[in-house]
Amino acid sequence: MSTKILALHGYAMNAAWFRDWLTPLEDALGETVEWACPQAPIEVPEAEVQAMLRRFDLGLPPARIGAGQNWCWYRASDDRPPRYSGLDTTLEWLQGLCREQGPFAGVLGWSQGAAMAAIMAAAQQARPDYDFGIKWLVLCGGFLPADPALQPWFARPVPLTSLHVVGRKESAAMQQRARQLQAAFQGGEWLSTPLGHRMPLQLPDCRDYIAAWIRVRLASA
Repeated sequence: MSTKILALHGYAMNAAWFRDWLTPLEDALGETVEWACPQAPIEVPEAEVQAMLRRFDLGLPPARIGAGQNWCWYRASDDRPPRYSGLDTTLEWLQGLCREQGPFAGVLGWSQGAAMAAIMAAAQQARPDYDFGIKWLVLCGGFLPADPALQPWFARPVPLTSLHVVGRKESAAMQQRARQLQAAFQGGEWLSTPLGHRMPLQLPDCRDYIAAWIRVRLASA
């Protein structure tokens, strides 16, 4: 019998795109895992996608930009620190998904999806009205959520097992926020990759490490 894992894509991505990224890990774990890769419920306007690409000097194929292509779990304001809009709606939506398609043993998240997974884990601890049933997390390119409204949720270390996958070529600011996220979990493990802000699943050593880490969690369930 396979175990279900929830996979949350990054900002301005979509479910099909992220599912393609997961193929190497899916192949490594085989039929022991059933993946659920939902599409985030908030659409990102094309102008915001283009602004993000300019800000980080990135490029995307035109087919991956535009109506129906770019989605997110919440939208961050330009305030410093930012405020997150749409978060309550997303949490309710994810709770419904977990009830209908779960239970999920763990969550794998990328970038904003990793931050969202961390928010789910913290919500389970801080809010009795939230229970996603998750027991562990793989947080790739993740960062501690910055909205001040969420600080009470992370006031105590989250008592879930976590693996934090972070590139050595990430910016100093992202490295710092990733370390803050690791510190928000009890005994969070760190995996350093030779990349920047990129999923490392095409690198055999990183893929195999993550797969082995997940297998240990599956065996102890």
